[in-house]
Amino acid sequence: MPASGNLASSGWAVAMALSTGGDMLDLHPVLAGVALTLVAAHATPASAIIMRHDVPESDYLVDASDHPYLVDLFEPGDCLGTLIRDDAVLTVAHCAVDLKRSDTLTFAGVAHGIAAIRIHPDYRGFRDDIAMVFLTEPVVGIEPVPVYRGSDEAGAVLTLVGRGIHGTGQSGERGGEDDGQLRRATNRVHSASRHWLEVVFDAPGDVGVLPLEGVGAAGDSGGPAFIDTPTGPQLAGLNSWGEGGRGVRVGEYGARDYATRVSRQLDWLDGELSGNPIGPSRTG
Repeated sequence: MPASGNLASSGWAVAMALSTGGDMLDLHPVLAGVALTLVAAHATPASAIIMRHDVPESDYLVDASDHPYLVDLFEPGDCLGTLIRDDAVLTVAHCAVDLKRSDTLTFAGVAHGIAAIRIHPDYRGFRDDIAMVFLTEPVVGIEPVPVYRGSDEAGAVLTLVGRGIHGTGQSGERGGEDDGQLRRATNRVHSASRHWLEVVFDAPGDVGVLPLEGVGAAGDSGGPAFIDTPTGPQLAGLNSWGEGGRGVRVGEYGARDYATRVSRQLDWLDGELSGNPIGPSRTG
């Protein structure tokens, strides 16, 4: 959890997905504590990795040096960001609201100060769950990741990267453990909507299941969802939240995972990067 322990900003009890239409039901902060148990069973922030039970765990592990553009916003296993310009980090809003200008972000052992924290002006619940953190000085020696600017994500294979709670589709998030190691999984985009890229956790034997099939779980929200392109991986999504369903808990086979769809936020993103922000936004 971020240092503030704020349930709403951590994504807990802010909203839960309705099974019809994917709209969000906002929960008043006063009710957050009462509703926490119910919401946790249906929707949680993401994206530590939940894996197939029939594939060796070692196949999912990756070395942090393979992803030097990733940064822990707080402690390992508690929110990730991705360097998209040498002085700009993209993450989810429900993590960024707990950052302070006095915090630092560390890349390759070098701490960088925070110049500004820009929350999407329409962020509410998990809608428009995106934010940008500007650094006081550029990161040197690390290549930023380009953002995906296409519109054909539906059906594409995503590579999800996360750190924190890990487990398998048999036991889901509740049976997971937190060891702080970086993992990656793949999944196919089931649907691409205005706000999210949706994936479904297929079980071994299901039609279309991938060799490293997986979804996110509670842990480091903001983890990247990459699409491979001829020029290399590009940032298509930011892992935001997940849900179970009837008879399915979060992280079990059949559960769904949602990443903020970056390609639908390009006007806001480009406005921030150009110094011409669209609408009001907290500067930290």
